[in-house]
Amino acid sequence: MYISKPTYKIIVIILNVICAILGSILTWFGSWLHKSVDDEKFDHGEELASIVIMTLGGVLIFTAIYGTVATIFEFSNMLISFTVLLIALLVMQIVLVSISYTALNSGSKKLEQGFDELWDPLHLKPSENLSFYEEWLQCCGKNSPEDYYLLDKYPPTSCCKDHNCTKIFNLYKDGCADKYREYVKSKVEYFNILSWVIIVTEFIGSIFSCLLIDSIRNYRDLRRFYS
Repeated sequence: MYISKPTYKIIVIILNVICAILGSILTWFGSWLHKSVDDEKFDHGEELASIVIMTLGGVLIFTAIYGTVATIFEFSNMLISFTVLLIALLVMQIVLVSISYTALNSGSKKLEQGFDELWDPLHLKPSENLSFYEEWLQCCGKNSPEDYYLLDKYPPTSCCKDHNCTKIFNLYKDGCADKYREYVKSKVEYFNILSWVIIVTEFIGSIFSCLLIDSIRNYRDLRRFYS
């Protein structure tokens, strides 16, 4: 099916507008992630991730504006640069999504160290690392408070609300492994969805920008041939 050059231009401009909107949302998400860091005692990589995400969102907005200008004025060289930028952003977005899935399926090193200390018979005192996560995430042990009882230990005060373990109802019932996984999931779930939408948009945009470049060149060749 034949598609005219003006139609290609309209499609590319629309895709650029969508990219600019998605870039704005990505920048907002990075800002939200930066502000939502609960505690800076242990570095979970959230600050670095938020800066990378905000930067990526800003670059996406710039790329969309750049592509729109190149499309309106039919600058072939700028359109080629725009296509390269889109592909580079697409690859970067895939890498970030891969990292987020890895983070979702792996635990914090400090938390894992806390679990090791919990099960270590030579480590008699409550683990400082695990206690931090128990208090922060309102959890107890790796899987549940039963982890302490199986080791003939009493749950530390970090396992209880307001550090008051005299009341049984104050004891946190959830394990820290699941709680931490839920915490990470709450951070990356929407980012992954947004990223896949951006990846698809960038992929379609790169295809149509290539088609537009070809259409512009064919149109100019025809004008030179008939002039």
